[in-house]
This record gives sequence, structure tokens and C-alpha cells, in this order.
Amino acid sequence: MKRKIFLTATIALLLPIWVSGQTLDDALRYSKVFYQGTARFNGMSGAFTALGGDISSIALNPAAAGVFRSTEFTVTPVVLFRDLETEYNGYGNYDSNSGFYLGQIGVVTSFNTGGSSGLSNLSLAYTFNRTNAYYRNAVIDGINDDGSMADFWALQGSGFRTGELSGAPWMAYEAYLIDTLSNYLDEYASIFSYYGDGFPTYGQQVKRTIDNAGYSNEHTIALGGNVSDKLYLGIGFGITSISYSGHYVHREIDEAENVYDFVNFTYTDHFNAIGSGWNFKFGAIARPVESLRIGVGITIPTYYTIDEVFYSNLSAYLDNDTPSTGDDASPVINQDDMSYRYRLATPWHFNTGIAYQIGNVALLSADYEFIDYGSARLKDGSDGYDFYNENEDLVSELGNTGTLRLGAEFRMKGLYLRGGYSYIGSAFRDGTLNEGADSNGYSAGIGYRQNNFFVDMSMVWLNSYEAYMMYPDDPRSNPVYNSHPANIYTKDKYLSFTAGFKF
Repeated sequence: MKRKIFLTATIALLLPIWVSGQTLDDALRYSKVFYQGTARFNGMSGAFTALGGDISSIALNPAAAGVFRSTEFTVTPVVLFRDLETEYNGYGNYDSNSGFYLGQIGVVTSFNTGGSSGLSNLSLAYTFNRTNAYYRNAVIDGINDDGSMADFWALQGSGFRTGELSGAPWMAYEAYLIDTLSNYLDEYASIFSYYGDGFPTYGQQVKRTIDNAGYSNEHTIALGGNVSDKLYLGIGFGITSISYSGHYVHREIDEAENVYDFVNFTYTDHFNAIGSGWNFKFGAIARPVESLRIGVGITIPTYYTIDEVFYSNLSAYLDNDTPSTGDDASPVINQDDMSYRYRLATPWHFNTGIAYQIGNVALLSADYEFIDYGSARLKDGSDGYDFYNENEDLVSELGNTGTLRLGAEFRMKGLYLRGGYSYIGSAFRDGTLNEGADSNGYSAGIGYRQNNFFVDMSMVWLNSYEAYMMYPDDPRSNPVYNSHPANIYTKDKYLSFTAGFKF
């Protein structure tokens, strides 16, 4: 066991493993797509698979380009308001942030082929859509009576001798937060059980501050065709990009002086991810009768190449519970920046829709999107790693889910009123922690249109829930410690404005 008389230590390390890992969370984050479109698109909750005729809908179904008969240009800035409420062991916190960004910009132009039947029009389109906003500022704060992140690090070190430790377990060992059990060379316990010499004692304050940022975007180039005003076909090529910054500070403080020797520790984990990818899209819209449209859009997996740069550091303070200050310890372990490259294949996206036009007064639209998140795959690590275990986790934890989008539009001469609803099912399988992590959205909008220009405004309200684990439970069901999830409730409001021009 490590000596009980501590010395102040500051250590700088370059750690080869356990520093950052590509996990289910990364695959799910980059696989989720929430298209930000025109204010009309947003105001009808994105139910445009069968409608077409809106530039931003081309990302859902490239056949939407074939509906156009002229040249059109649109641009849509968006203001995001995000409120987060957290609850952990009976303690709550609230935070909010806002941001302004370009949600959509696009242009489409149509060419008459001169035929009175068959292929009558060809349309070429470009559209840019924001597809996700990763901003999250939250504080999780409460008292933990039956566990610590240090216990998790002790579990991670299991099976490795002290000279073989890396990453967070090595940092925790050097900070005197974990040590080997008596008579063992590769089994560990934390300071909360006095390294296995006593029954665990907790009651420390746990405070995690999360500060994430970033976005994903998609550029789509599409070709659409109009066949006798009865069938619209389209094909598209998508170029995607992601930028994500994941950061949290985890602090545990023994203000009640329940834990022998321990005062506090602070662990910081940070990484930046930049990625680019591509996909293909196919779609069709059928118009069997004048007022009815039926659509289908398919997007193949997006193939990403992602580069990460990451670091972490750990500091601790231990007082040895004696009046003297000479044996206090305040180790600090810093890890230099490291980098890693890997690839990700996201799931297929299948969209179907139906729309019905009621004369020149109104239209109703409904979409259903099917996604199997368990089919996402991490692969091709820059060090040759094949992500076998991580992909097994994807299959066992994530499953298929559906998204329902409903939209309506009412016309009063040049004035348009819109509304919509969306339900986004949880990506997690039944029986898992986040099986109930679904989302509900509502939307409303208004627009004014003339022959050559239009302006639209919309507001979208989206509410979601997540059970957030600060560290995993012991997979061996070891009763030494437990990890309880924090509940995170997110309330988003998207305010969008569109200016459009027809030529």
C-alpha cells in the first residue's frame, strides 16, 4: 500500500491510454439530426417529406427540388434559447444560454425541358441547413451518500499493476485517491474506504459543471425532376461537418469531514472534435390526384472522419487528519494535449410523408421518420483500434425509433398561419436507463407572400429529458459504491426569420 504520510506533489504526464475514449455517447451525438430550415419549414415542425416546394425540405427529400418551377433564394437566421434544469439526489440547479446563427440558406433553379408529357422540368438546388446545436451549460450539485468517482477509477484500474496504469486511474493513483488493496498488486480501492482497510464512508458534496458547445451542418446539392406533374424524383449529395467541444469539471468536497484524510479533489476533462463527412439522398413524391401527395426520402449512412484533441487534469487536497500541516498533500497531475482520429458511420434515415391540400385555403401534412441508432458504427482508429466493445455497446443499448412530424398551414390571401407538432422517440432500447428519453415539440408561424418575395417567422418549442451518468455503475455489481443519475431537463426555443425571393 502507498505510504500514509503524504508529500506535496506536482506531476506532468503524457498518458497513452484511458485518457479519452470514443463511446456510445459520441456515436449517438453525431448521428442525431434536427434540421433547421426556413421559418415555414420550422413553423410546420418539418413535416415536408411529401410537400416539397420549400428549399430546406430538399435535405429531407431531394425530390422536393422537382416541385419548383422557377428560381428561388431563401436565407434564415435563427436565435436559440436553451434552458436546462438539473436534479441530483434531491438538489436542483438551473442555467440558460442563447445563441444566434445561420439556420438555412439555399437556392434552387428550374429548367423547362420543353416536353408536354414525361419529364417536363429539371431543377438544380443547393441548400445549407444547421442540423444540431450542441450547446449545454449545466451545473449538477448535490450530496452523494454512497459513491465517488474515485471508486470508479479504482474499478478501471482492476487487472493492471501500478506501473501499467494510464489515464484517469493513473492520475488518481498519483493523487493518492486510489491505491492497491492489501496483499494485491492489481486490485484497487479508493480513499473513501481508506484503500480497502475500512467500510466506505461518503457524504461528500459532488459538483459537476458542464460547458459544451458546437454544432453540425449539412450542405446538400440536389437534382430533381418533374414527370407530368404526377411524379417528382430527386437525388442529392450531402456534405456534412461537425464541431464539438466537450468540457466538464468534476469536484468532490468533504465539508462535513466524514472521510479520513480526504478534503477535496477536482478533475477536468476536455476535448475538441472536428469532423467532416458525406452521404447520398434519394427521394420521390407521387401526386395521384391534384390534392394529395405521398413522399419518401432515404439518406444513406453519413461517413465521418473525426479528429479529436483532448486533455485532462486532476488535483487533490488531503490533510492526513492531524493538527500538523507538514504532512498535508496537494498533488496536481496535468496531461498534455493528445490527438486521435477515427471514423463513424451513422444510421440510415428513412422518411415517409403524406400531404393533403384543401383547395386554396389550407394544407395538412404528416411525416414519419425511422432510424435504427444501434446500426451506427465506430471504426478505423488511428492506432488500429477496431472499437469492437464500443460497437457491442451500441447494439445492446441503442435501438430503432421513430419521429412523428405533423404540420398545417392556413391561407388568407397573402397571409399564412402555420402550426405543428413533433414527437422524437428515445434512441435507447427498452430496459435501459434512458428508454424514456424522448422529446416533444410544438411550433407556430406566420408568413406574408407576394409574387416575387416572401417573409416568414416561426417559433419552435422542444422539450427533452436525459438521465445523465457522471460515471458508470460497477459492471460486476460490486456493492462498494453506486452511481445515481442526474436528471437533466432541456427546454429549447428556436426563433427563426426567413426572407425569400423568386425570379
